[in-house]
Amino acid sequence: MNDQCDLPQNGTGRPKLLFVDDHHLVLDALVCMTSPQFEVRTADSFKGLEEGVANFMPDLAILDVRMPDGDGYEAAQRVLERRPEQKLMFLSMHTDSSFVKRALDVGAMGYVSKRAPMDELLTAIRTVLNGDKYVGSQKEDAKDASSPAETALTGRQIEVLRLISQGCSAKEIASNLNISVRTAEFHRAAIMDRLKLHSTAMMTRYAVEHGLA
Repeated sequence: MNDQCDLPQNGTGRPKLLFVDDHHLVLDALVCMTSPQFEVRTADSFKGLEEGVANFMPDLAILDVRMPDGDGYEAAQRVLERRPEQKLMFLSMHTDSSFVKRALDVGAMGYVSKRAPMDELLTAIRTVLNGDKYVGSQKEDAKDASSPAETALTGRQIEVLRLISQGCSAKEIASNLNISVRTAEFHRAAIMDRLKLHSTAMMTRYAVEHGLA
């Protein structure tokens, strides 16, 4: 967990925010912009997200979709299984409506692009804290989006597909995800069947085109 930047605070009673991102410059900027209004903590991993939720008990946790130690959707599900009342929203560079739809499907209450101005993020935070959903400029797209092919994949299959696109062998995938080689090969076959892809090259191209690489 990172420290807050040195900004004036107005005592206790402010809503508590937990930001989760693997880029410390992003975290520092978010903390400095929100600290005057909120009590803020940060984490730079999904493990830190789970620890932060358990120890800090934030009113709202704001996390990225992709980080080096896992998938944000799976991390959100784990948190909500342990603390169903926890409010969550995503702050991500991915703006495709399929990402927004999946975020809402796993139980998140908001989704904001990292390209959005700070005013929009603050509006989203207040909206979610008040118990309403907020997906910014993606609202209509998210509401009307049909399920794309990648939503047919499980979180684990998306992780496997990402590693395949990075050139990892079944043995390397198994090691990275702490699963057996046989299970890695099973996931590979299932991905190919679901997405109707017939080679590693096709899987890699698919992952890149859909922001999963």
